[in-house]
Amino acid sequence: MLKTWFKKLPPNYKVKGRYQAALMVIGVLIVVLVYFLFDPYEKPAPSLRGPSFQQAEEFTSKVLPEPEKEIIHGRITKNMTLSEMLISNSFPHELIDQLVSTSKAVYDLRKLRIGNRFELERNADGTLYSFRYNVDSEKYLQILRVDNSFQAQLLPFEYENRVHRVLGTIHSSLFDTIARLEETDQLALNMAEIFSWDIDFNTEIQRGDRFSLVVEKLYLEGDFVKYGNILALLFSNGGNIYNGYYFEDAEGESGYFDDNGQSLKRDFLKSPVKFSRISSRFSRRRFHPILKRRLPHLGVDYAAPRGTPVVAAGNGRIQFKGWRGGFGKFVEIKHRNGFTTMYAHLSRFSAALRRGMKVTQGQVIGYVGSTGLSTGPHLDYRVKRNGVFVNPLTLKMKPSKPLKTKYQEAFQEVKTRWQNELRAIGSPSKHLQRAEIVPTLKPELIY
Repeated sequence: MLKTWFKKLPPNYKVKGRYQAALMVIGVLIVVLVYFLFDPYEKPAPSLRGPSFQQAEEFTSKVLPEPEKEIIHGRITKNMTLSEMLISNSFPHELIDQLVSTSKAVYDLRKLRIGNRFELERNADGTLYSFRYNVDSEKYLQILRVDNSFQAQLLPFEYENRVHRVLGTIHSSLFDTIARLEETDQLALNMAEIFSWDIDFNTEIQRGDRFSLVVEKLYLEGDFVKYGNILALLFSNGGNIYNGYYFEDAEGESGYFDDNGQSLKRDFLKSPVKFSRISSRFSRRRFHPILKRRLPHLGVDYAAPRGTPVVAAGNGRIQFKGWRGGFGKFVEIKHRNGFTTMYAHLSRFSAALRRGMKVTQGQVIGYVGSTGLSTGPHLDYRVKRNGVFVNPLTLKMKPSKPLKTKYQEAFQEVKTRWQNELRAIGSPSKHLQRAEIVPTLKPELIY
């Protein structure tokens, strides 16, 4: 193309042949340069200002934080109502009926307990986003705004479960030892509950008794709240060794068993009153402090403060409830295998107690008092077997619920594990051993 163009030039524009090749090369380079500078399929040049408007909008929506919510914490005080709680925090009055109506199916918000915690979460526009109320140590009520309405549900606390080892020797009392180990009274009560069929913690605890145990402790937001299960427990009492291992079978049934896989649970408790003292024992000729003569005392007197709970020693049915002469306020329970138990001098009965109703072992039936012929608050506890009075302190009972044979092998595996844990703790010396230092129970964290 370029050669033809040169031929058409006027004579005075023609150049010698050696320059024509050079001119052709320069022409090709110019064509190539033009092609690259002016691409017929060129794309829009990138903006010097960065991402497109749409990209910038998406970026902004990801980076910019949502408007902050205000969180209000508080506790239920005496005579506080839901109305007072909301109005004092500048929420509209009509919100009260909304929350009460929403939660009615799962919890009655008119029954707020003093000391329990609550939390209000407010949106940036002033509306309520959520309401939380700690019902008890197990669950809390949560009400959340969903669109233009609310939804309520009861939810369990999600505790962190830690396993701790505790070791101690008793020098004065079980409670004192537990306190010096920086544990709480509840641990002592739990221990007594496990061996309540074998050891009378009112009368049989001695100086020098020792124990070691593995226990679950439940924490919420890093704070210790309460105990879970005692997983393994060894108690040396007066030279006798008692072992208990927690085991739950594949059917969901759980309990405590000894080294041989026998249940620690018996038909009757050793005592229907926890942590009292015996003021009078079973006797055929006891001097009566009021009648001033010797009479049979066919039971055991447990001295305890007025109002101390009295529990049913075993499963049964209420045979009598009412006033019975010198026994004052009196309860009689009929059990299986020909047994009857009696509870005298009560200050009052359990509100739900009715003649003919069934009661379960450990259920509160009344409270210690001094009604009838009595010189002070105590429980007169008596047991009959086939119509004949027997000494409650010497009564021996077989395990009431043995472990099923098909679970014996699984239990032995669990028992071996906990035995190794107890050995790892070591043996208590003559002096009190300190347990691992942990925060003591903070009641304000429970609810």
